Amino acid sequence: MKVSRRDLFKIGGCTLGALGLSQVPGLKALAADSAPDVDVYAFHCGILKTQTQYILKDTRVGAPFDIPVPFFLIRHGSSWVAYDTGNNAAVAVDPIKYWGKPICDAYMPVMKPWEEFSVQIKKVGLKPKDLSAVIMSHGHLDHCGALDDLASTNVPVYFQKKELDVIKKIVASGKITGAYIPADFKKLGSVNVKALDSYLDVFGDQTVMVFPTPGHTPGHQSVLVRTNAGQNLILSQDACYTLENMTASIPPGLAVDIPEAMINIYHFRTMSIIGAQLVPPHDPDFWQGKPLGPQKFKS
Repeated sequence: MKVSRRDLFKIGGCTLGALGLSQVPGLKALAADSAPDVDVYAFHCGILKTQTQYILKDTRVGAPFDIPVPFFLIRHGSSWVAYDTGNNAAVAVDPIKYWGKPICDAYMPVMKPWEEFSVQIKKVGLKPKDLSAVIMSHGHLDHCGALDDLASTNVPVYFQKKELDVIKKIVASGKITGAYIPADFKKLGSVNVKALDSYLDVFGDQTVMVFPTPGHTPGHQSVLVRTNAGQNLILSQDACYTLENMTASIPPGLAVDIPEAMINIYHFRTMSIIGAQLVPPHDPDFWQGKPLGPQKFKS
């Protein structure tokens, strides 16, 4: 059965079973425990000191806006999946040297060494090689920065094919382009990369669903998690920066295709109305009081 964006409304409305969603051809679902517990854990790689118009397009121009940089772990029974990896560890040492002054002028990171991906996941007893899979929302510096932590492991790392195509062109050029840092991909050849061109039911039981959300970048992807506590969590990452982007229909400040980006935001709003809960990555107000790993996330 071919799945369209309209089917995301049904996903948000808890009727996944009616969709008949299947695996991407050539990719098998990860081994799943029977009747697994499913939980989400959120982690922050510090903050980015930016301005509001870079998050909410043409809104409160020049107003300072400090945004969190999250990544997530999803526990599915005895298996663990990461969604994004946050900033590269070098950002905690010398961000201007690693990202360059133009980027830091717009998005200055404030990060401690212990906030790096491989260090933080130790809080739940994991090393990168212990993960069953990693899902990369897209290739930007604050989401895919610790890709090299997965080098020389057998962990499958999922990108949308359109995003991989962009990344490979930037790596070939060797130039920092937009929010892509070539150095983040220096070990790409030793990473177990899996290319998607559609949806992915990670465990084959409709509890962890990857779905394309292009607009911010050509191959952005988001994740829907159905937790054991009965929550349907939309982990949107940069398909929807903040709740205000959704509630006030404000485009993201950075997008390659604003109309496509707005389609995602309208779909998230509809999914929220009928039962899903959006987890906006860069919304400092949303994260106030929310538990971070090693505590389980609660919306």
